[in-house]
Amino acid sequence: MRMNNFYSGNRPFIRHRVSIATVLLACAFLSACKPSTRQDPPPEKVTIAISATIDATLAQVAQQNGYFSDEGLDAALLIEPYGKLALQDVLDKKATFATVAETPFMLAVLNGANVSILATIQSSQRDNILLARADTIRAFSDLKGKKIATTRGTTSDYYLYSLLSANGIGRDDVNLVEMNMENMPAAIARGDVDAIATFSSYAIPTRNRLGKNGIVFHDDHIYTSSFTIAAPDTFLRERPQTAEKLLRALVRAAEFVHNKPEQAQKIVADFCGIDVRFIREAWAWQRFDISLDQSLLLALEDEARWAIRNKLTRAKAIPNFLDHIYLDGLSAVSPNAVRILK
Repeated sequence: MRMNNFYSGNRPFIRHRVSIATVLLACAFLSACKPSTRQDPPPEKVTIAISATIDATLAQVAQQNGYFSDEGLDAALLIEPYGKLALQDVLDKKATFATVAETPFMLAVLNGANVSILATIQSSQRDNILLARADTIRAFSDLKGKKIATTRGTTSDYYLYSLLSANGIGRDDVNLVEMNMENMPAAIARGDVDAIATFSSYAIPTRNRLGKNGIVFHDDHIYTSSFTIAAPDTFLRERPQTAEKLLRALVRAAEFVHNKPEQAQKIVADFCGIDVRFIREAWAWQRFDISLDQSLLLALEDEARWAIRNKLTRAKAIPNFLDHIYLDGLSAVSPNAVRILK
């Protein structure tokens, strides 16, 4: 009987083994042909508060080109006129990440916020401009006693202080008018103020609007602004891989900006609702370099001294800002970009 042959080890047993192998191979082939039932994990939902300015170029490009999505992030953008308000969205738990310059971040830390910087994503020596009306101001010394609009606690506010100090004018020598950045173009056009300290994204279109009645004061050597990406400390501890995904997307965006600047400029112009000519003009002043550099720590400390001295905060002592720099994320994504001494 066949059954006896199977156990006897004779040739029919060999044929039976071949038959079984053939069946197993066929089953494996059929299984491979079936559609996989395994599903990729759903994308992580995050909200990124960003400014509608050239400073948030990398975040705008990453969203437009689908880099966040490629990294497994379902990113919703919360748009603000400038970074100080974007950081406030994080503090108010409306957003997970914020693009923000170092000055508002510094003030938030002085006021007790538990937030950290993941990376500097952009820097510029001419992102802040003092724009004045030529019918009331012809030389820098004419600023004394004049109305200058500023948004307290922003890089433009710190730049104004630095520019005035470098030219021997104290803050008490001018009439500072607290004003939201987005209201400044109309205010100077109407003559409500004599000058405005603002970002290039606002200053360049406003200067063109004023025509011959606009005069720009700037010094490339007194201040470099750093635009960063920041997040709550608790989030970074609990979801470090999400931070790495975000940073990888921004690194890709930086590569795109360097390789295809004209396309990137068009993305920013459309995103911000600004004529692409103004974006091109400001582009030359921008450095799209994702990093964590020692100079960031030095700037935070210098600006903290300024904030305490000018009573912009109740804090009396400068904190250790290294405790508010998140090194692990960028170290994992681009270790050569981390240049901070521990």
